[in-house]
Amino acid sequence: MSKTLFLDYDGVLHPASVWFNNGEIQLDSEDENLFLFCWAPLLESILDDEDPQGQIGIVLSTTWGHRYGWKVAAKRLTPGLQNRVKGGTTGYPQSRGRQIEMYAEDVRMPHNDWVAIDDDDYWWPERHLDKLVKTDPDLGILCKNTQQLLRLKLRELLLR
Repeated sequence: MSKTLFLDYDGVLHPASVWFNNGEIQLDSEDENLFLFCWAPLLESILDDEDPQGQIGIVLSTTWGHRYGWKVAAKRLTPGLQNRVKGGTTGYPQSRGRQIEMYAEDVRMPHNDWVAIDDDDYWWPERHLDKLVKTDPDLGILCKNTQQLLRLKLRELLLR
């Protein structure tokens, strides 16, 4: 896996309204159709459609990774997504964009070999904004426009 998708969880794979309470993780929603990682199968489907050869690996860039370690956090994903996970960012509480930038520098990742999907663009390095697929915190990848942009970015990534 020579290309990378930096993946946030909250606001991407389920709504962002997640609470860590006494070791328990809860989604704050009264909608029974919404649950933790409810949209993970959708991301798996998008990756399988756009990258059937499995060239794109996943690096977790989520507070879940900082809280539990990326290996434990990865176990919450679908098996297909788990198979793509190759690491996790560090550097918390730096901004997410800076954490990703530090990871890419540490592993000597070429500048154009990654994209990120996240609901948070706070303090995102301007030089990397073109690699960010910003989600609506309530809709994550369920939003059709977000899906289209992610598919486009993944196709572009594979052409580099």
